[in-house]
Amino acid sequence: MKKLKVSTDSDSGPRLQGVNQYLEKNFPDFFAEARFQVGDDDYFLYARFGQYLARTIEQNRASREKINRGFTVLNKMARVSARHPRIRQMLVSGPLEYIVDAPKARALARKRLSPVAQGYMESLCE
Repeated sequence: MKKLKVSTDSDSGPRLQGVNQYLEKNFPDFFAEARFQVGDDDYFLYARFGQYLARTIEQNRASREKINRGFTVLNKMARVSARHPRIRQMLVSGPLEYIVDAPKARALARKRLSPVAQGYMESLCE
């Protein structure tokens, strides 16, 4: 019997390198803490990032600039995911799920996410 692989880290690592670099540059504290807690697993890194971004928006804890950079991370990820289904799955089942579950974050995402990312998000709302 074949074992299902939950993490997509080894399948997506090189493809997400640019997104990881942007995330590390713009959210150094978050990135360091998340890498410490989840290691090199990109699936859990981005799930935690979605949770972090949604919570930050809901609690009004960050500047507009910082929130826009957070959406830039998701837009970059959506751009890469157009060619890589595993990254698309990671985006939808990770960060976008947290955004959809937070009313303020979902409303802001409708304005800030790229059309591709919005399409993924809307598929979760159906």
